Amino acid sequence: MSKFVYKFESIKKVKEALEKKVQKEVAVIEIQIDKVMTEYDRLTSEVMESRNKPIHKNITVGELKFKKGYEFCLEKERISILDQINKLKEKRKIKMSELVQKSKEHTIFETLEENYSENFRNEQNHLEMQVIDELASQKFVRQNK
Repeated sequence: MSKFVYKFESIKKVKEALEKKVQKEVAVIEIQIDKVMTEYDRLTSEVMESRNKPIHKNITVGELKFKKGYEFCLEKERISILDQINKLKEKRKIKMSELVQKSKEHTIFETLEENYSENFRNEQNHLEMQVIDELASQKFVRQNK
């Protein structure tokens, strides 16, 4: 019995490599989102800390303006980080849909390989049965002589 050789094996390997590449890209985006979320949480706590800090009785107008400016700057930075998070989530969404497509392609190639393998086994069984039938008929003819 000969060995089964899948004719699309090289394409299947390329598809698997592309799927792994997309998985890695999704993981990198997830890590970026986590880092940016950590930065956002840090800024949020810094803004809350700044707002909850008690105001001294002897505070000058300049200090009050500085504090408000600082809070405004932190708020702008938070908004910027939120935009960055939204962009990263959109990018992740695109990559996830790409990953789903790659997974479907991989599944299709696996199914195709199974079908080809099953057809190969059936053909091999058919050939073996022909050989066995031929041997049996030769044995029968020899016994009748």
